[in-house]
Amino acid sequence: MSARTVAVLLLLGASLAPAQPANDYLYPIREGRKFGFINRTGKVVVPTEYDAVGEWMEGRIRVTAGNLSGYIDLSGKVVIAPKYDSAGEFRDSRAVIRQGDKYALIDPSGKLIAEIPYRVLGDFHLGLLRVQATGRTDSNGKRLPTTYGFVDHEGKVAIPPQFIPASEFPDDPSDLPFGGLDHDWCYFDRTGKIVIRVSMGANLNSANLFANGRLLVKEGFTWGYKDASGNWAIPPKYNDAQTFKDGLARVQDGPKWITIDVHGKEVAENKKKLQRIAPFSDGLALASENDLLGWVDAHDKLAFPLRKYEEAHGFSCGLARVKLDDLYGYLDKSGNLAIKNEYFSAADFDHDLALVGTREGIAYIDTKGVAVWRSVPTPKFQLKK
Repeated sequence: MSARTVAVLLLLGASLAPAQPANDYLYPIREGRKFGFINRTGKVVVPTEYDAVGEWMEGRIRVTAGNLSGYIDLSGKVVIAPKYDSAGEFRDSRAVIRQGDKYALIDPSGKLIAEIPYRVLGDFHLGLLRVQATGRTDSNGKRLPTTYGFVDHEGKVAIPPQFIPASEFPDDPSDLPFGGLDHDWCYFDRTGKIVIRVSMGANLNSANLFANGRLLVKEGFTWGYKDASGNWAIPPKYNDAQTFKDGLARVQDGPKWITIDVHGKEVAENKKKLQRIAPFSDGLALASENDLLGWVDAHDKLAFPLRKYEEAHGFSCGLARVKLDDLYGYLDKSGNLAIKNEYFSAADFDHDLALVGTREGIAYIDTKGVAVWRSVPTPKFQLKK
């Protein structure tokens, strides 16, 4: 099995979304160029007969046979036969499908919800789907520019295509998306109402992004931050400023640079050497100090001493993937190497299984390091004498 095959499967294994019991879950496998699925015990539930598979979402997994896509459920049963030229994952009981150049929405039973008279871009965010209107002409036959808008879960136009271009809606409702209109960057809400306008300027400057509910805006000579209502959350009084990240931003107050929070209050510089570098998972967050890595709790207390790893990742199912001496293994929450570093490639544990690469091929292992499924061994090639 090629390195590319392993990489594809590892990506699939790492991205499968949690929310179902381990006994009610499917794991993708690959033999040759075909995909199938196993269950938690390693039993093949779906034979390797598909040309591509998607992520588990809302009890459905997208599968592709030849050039057509459909869906199976968590028992491996085909619930929507492969008949679409393309199909997306389900979100909020809706999936985007395409047949030819026509887009539509379906529900998990395959029922048609609505046809969409535009090209669909991406997935739903905050209940809205970005679309692109192309190939239109006015009453004089003049070709109109490509514009962007949004439709809702029922396929109805929520914001008519008008922006050139438009971003997706941020997943954080305290932030706003933006679109280009009449040489302004316009920040708008879910009804399409423009809340904030910022000129692109003569050089058509790129748009600033909302972050932590704040938009960096210049007025005259100074910078400040507006909120999603269009009001000044932090008045424009800084000579220079940066976008917020993790609730903090650097601003130039007079000649001095300081750090402020989202309310404009100055905060002390974080002089701690130990810094969190990843979100919490399984109650611990990855942290770093002087090129050493470790995991801390909510009080920034180390779970065990810092060490040097070639790679380290978040905990899942009580184990964290690490790379030592060019090979992957898994630590427990006491810092012990619970599963020896002996794998050439590896993914994080998900629903108590992890996909790993060995000399013989790829395998799924459980949290004790026992292989519940192995691929057909990789052929060994020998040079002819």
